[in-house]
Amino acid sequence: MVGMDNSSPPVLFVVGTAGAGKSSLVTAFQRWSRFLETEVIAVNLDPGAERVHYDAEFDVRDLISLNEVMDEYDLGPNGAQILAADLLAAQAGQVADQLHALSGEIMIVDTPGQVELFAFREASNHLIETLGREQSAIIYLFDPMLSRSPSGFVSQMLLSSIVEFRLGLPTKNFLSKADLLDPDDLAQILEWSERLEILEMALYDEAGGQRTEFAINQLRMMQEFSQAPGLTPLSSELEEGLADILTFAQALFGGMSDARDGFASDIEHEKN
Repeated sequence: MVGMDNSSPPVLFVVGTAGAGKSSLVTAFQRWSRFLETEVIAVNLDPGAERVHYDAEFDVRDLISLNEVMDEYDLGPNGAQILAADLLAAQAGQVADQLHALSGEIMIVDTPGQVELFAFREASNHLIETLGREQSAIIYLFDPMLSRSPSGFVSQMLLSSIVEFRLGLPTKNFLSKADLLDPDDLAQILEWSERLEILEMALYDEAGGQRTEFAINQLRMMQEFSQAPGLTPLSSELEEGLADILTFAQALFGGMSDARDGFASDIEHEKN
């Protein structure tokens, strides 16, 4: 079992653009952690989720239904998502009380599909403060298809940096659904994440001009201040990269090495 204080477990907010694989990651992480005999609290903060495949110990849809918001206020899906975020802010204290009442060793939170609804609405900052900023972190998911182009990759790096700045939490970037990528594409994306000069050349080849100059200057500053540089491949389908999430949490909050090392030994044994 992971040695954690059950009264205040670490909180990992899974953030990324729509379709990046946030819900799939929460599902895989919960299933994988049960193998480690680790008590994971799965939380859904997306009122627009049609269905989730993990066992949510807290589900915001029990408080706010997107369909009901659309009907009551005569709004479309986008307007209803924004209003739902504001309605959640009004109940943030109640949400935090329910989350505090949950018992577990680590909490993983599925955030809304539209990243801006989590990163740029005050409800999120209030929730983070209430849960404990000192024990919270962000798992940011890069979309694999968007990452195949230099401009798409850079756009996600900038967005991840903005989310990190906006919420003020330690952030680690993961390349989601890495199993869907051609091995050459995967290798190139990982090289871009590790060698800025290679990414810079690729960006100039693709775009050039002032836009590239701006992006490169931003990337250089980001690289200097990044708390967790690089990009880690992740596959919820194959359960690859999940141990890296646990490693990231351990580095920040401690107490997880025994479980992680034991799991790594089991996997190595299976391979042999």
